[in-house]
Amino acid sequence: MNDFYNRLDELYSSGDLRAVEVFLSDAVAMAGENSPECAGLLNELASFYRGVSRYAESEQTFEQSLRIFESAGMESTPEYATVLLNLAGLYRIMGDADRAITLFLSAMKRLEEADAGDSYAYVSILNNLALAYQAKGELTQALEYASRALDMMRASSDAIHEIATSLNNLASIHLQLGNLNLADKHITEALAIYDAIEESDVHHAAALTTRAALMSRRGEHQDALGDFRRALELTKRFFGENIEYAICRCNIAEVCELLGDTPSAIAELSDAARIMDKLLGPDHPSIKNVRAKLERLNEGQAEMS
Repeated sequence: MNDFYNRLDELYSSGDLRAVEVFLSDAVAMAGENSPECAGLLNELASFYRGVSRYAESEQTFEQSLRIFESAGMESTPEYATVLLNLAGLYRIMGDADRAITLFLSAMKRLEEADAGDSYAYVSILNNLALAYQAKGELTQALEYASRALDMMRASSDAIHEIATSLNNLASIHLQLGNLNLADKHITEALAIYDAIEESDVHHAAALTTRAALMSRRGEHQDALGDFRRALELTKRFFGENIEYAICRCNIAEVCELLGDTPSAIAELSDAARIMDKLLGPDHPSIKNVRAKLERLNEGQAEMS
């Protein structure tokens, strides 16, 4: 399987998302039907769908993977818990924090019972729980889980990527709490790690977004714009024009507006609206909010003409 994952990493790094999908789909087709190997590959395919914001396909494929593991009596295994945590991650991204937390806690319990409480999957659950509680505005709980994840990762000598992820989560929470100095400390360390890594990392964009938000909060809008644009480029490279890409365009639009560049803000929001409309549909609250902002900016621009 090492050859499989090495090839998968190469395809993701190349930015050829169509090739990634074909590679994973072919691997699923060649695996034994309803075998544990097939379930593991379906988990990878579902994670790909999640990354490119094909949420319905992602949910269906994760559930198919879980059913295969269940039919093999593997509900108590780390493999099953890993798929459960990935499905929970999908619900978190989709905005259903409560459902996500329920599944994260279930996956955590299964890993503990399987004596896998020191695994990467366990730390991933801690980080995801931090994000889910942050989304709910329960920042004390979020801070607790993010701190636990960082402590576990610092105890591991070969977990540099995961340390950066945990640092970014902590920085984001402290930013929301208004602890700007702590946010700066954590995000500076996280980005130093990413800058030292030779190959681009999928989580680098999230860290750049956090620093951009911090700089914008401090009034350093031009510097924030640079980081947002770098995050946009990395997001497109790994996942194409997904929801995170559209959100990043909205962030850029906000900074452009703060810099007095209304035409650029309109252009960024227009593109974000195009992507959200395609992925979420015209009636989703996010697309309605973007269109309302676009209308306001266009009206203001017309008044100045």
